[in-house]
Amino acid sequence: MPTPPALPRLAVILAAGKGTRMKSARPKVLHEAGGRPLLGWVLAAARAAGCERIAVVVGHGAEAVRAAFPDEGIFWVEQREQLGTGHALAQAEAAVCGGASGEALLLVLSGDVPLLSPATLAGLAAAAETGWGAMATATLPEPGALGRVLAGADGALARIVEAADATAAEREIRRVNAGIYALRAPAIFDDLRRLRPDNAKGELYLTDALGLAAADGRRIALLDLPEPAEAWGVNDRADLAKAESWLAARKAGELMASGVTLLAPERTRIDADVEIGTDTVLHADVTLAGATRIGRGCTLHQGAWLRDTLTVAGGGTAPEALGAQVAARLVAAGAQEVLGR
Repeated sequence: MPTPPALPRLAVILAAGKGTRMKSARPKVLHEAGGRPLLGWVLAAARAAGCERIAVVVGHGAEAVRAAFPDEGIFWVEQREQLGTGHALAQAEAAVCGGASGEALLLVLSGDVPLLSPATLAGLAAAAETGWGAMATATLPEPGALGRVLAGADGALARIVEAADATAAEREIRRVNAGIYALRAPAIFDDLRRLRPDNAKGELYLTDALGLAAADGRRIALLDLPEPAEAWGVNDRADLAKAESWLAARKAGELMASGVTLLAPERTRIDADVEIGTDTVLHADVTLAGATRIGRGCTLHQGAWLRDTLTVAGGGTAPEALGAQVAARLVAAGAQEVLGR
């Protein structure tokens, strides 16, 4: 019997929060890590996971967020009042269902989770297609204020309890909601209409809609993240620094696996969109930003700082850092001089 075709994939990214703990006039999702705004990482993961239509729910600083992604083909939805995650997703119903015919698989993501990988989203979607939906979970030594996940006898979701509403026994559970979902649309929007703000915060929780679906007998698979950091959200400047460190390590690992030598990867900063040719050597304290392209067989010495710079392939290059001018000169052996500013 032939395998039925996979459901079309859509995504809603929740990015309406103010991000009070960032103590910034800039919307939280526009703060950068690894050379991209936080929201940019989530958009890239959703596209790489095969999402055909992406809606972003904005609120605080909506105009600035829209302006940062002018040519991305995004359906923008404004949540004028922040009344909870269930309310936020409900605002996107027209954007999600207006261009789709029939059933679709809806990925619900947060705009402040830059470490999320396309592979994780693809795995979540595959798990959802075996039932009605799926959600990612993580097991943490200290769950803190995160929602606790209770599984049924079959291993699927029974219900989710927000920390503020949990009993003492439920707060001892270490399996938590990672805030990443794959759900059937348009059915999930019917569940959202059933929500009532009967909780400590008086909000409409998306997690309560999942509980309603589970209570109705619809199977929601639980997918444990092998690396819980993927679901880690940025809430303050310390979190942003950690995200930068994680993304830098990931990029360094990818480059070394492709044939680039980093003599001190922990002291090298390379943005996501930088490309480097094989057999190039980077010494410590090199920074490569923006759309910089480094050819094959180059050598960048300590202190080089390059943004949006192109270098030719050659036997070696000797950068001269220009300090406060935030530029660098690269002279390739036997080649022209290239200056990046």
